[in-house]
Amino acid sequence: MQNSFLLAGSLALAVALAGCSGPKGDKGDKGEKGEPGPSGPAGPAGPQGPPGSPGKNGENGVSPPPQFRVVRSSSDGGVSQPAMCSVDEVMVSATCLSKTGSVNQPPKTITDSGAACDPPPGQSDVPETVVLCAKR
Repeated sequence: MQNSFLLAGSLALAVALAGCSGPKGDKGDKGEKGEPGPSGPAGPAGPQGPPGSPGKNGENGVSPPPQFRVVRSSSDGGVSQPAMCSVDEVMVSATCLSKTGSVNQPPKTITDSGAACDPPPGQSDVPETVVLCAKR
């Protein structure tokens, strides 16, 4: 008798499970977005980073050295001295400026690091020489 109950129970279970394997239905609509949950606690602080090295290219808050420098000629006792770049610089450009601010003549270059301006014909005022220098 126990075997008949076991057989009847197994048969009923098989019939019930067989009814669950029917055709799959259509996908339902997407539900509404839920409310955001409370914020979690802050995490622990991370380890301190390594110390920075003194920067020469602007890193670590240190400004890089200027790449260009303007040099103007000087006069000593009425004689104009040429405008010269430092030994670690090269001249990028040179201009002759008259006292009125006009640029009407080219400068004479002195090697690759300086220039000088001569007074225009018939004038005694020597124009100021302005040179733009760049690091080599």
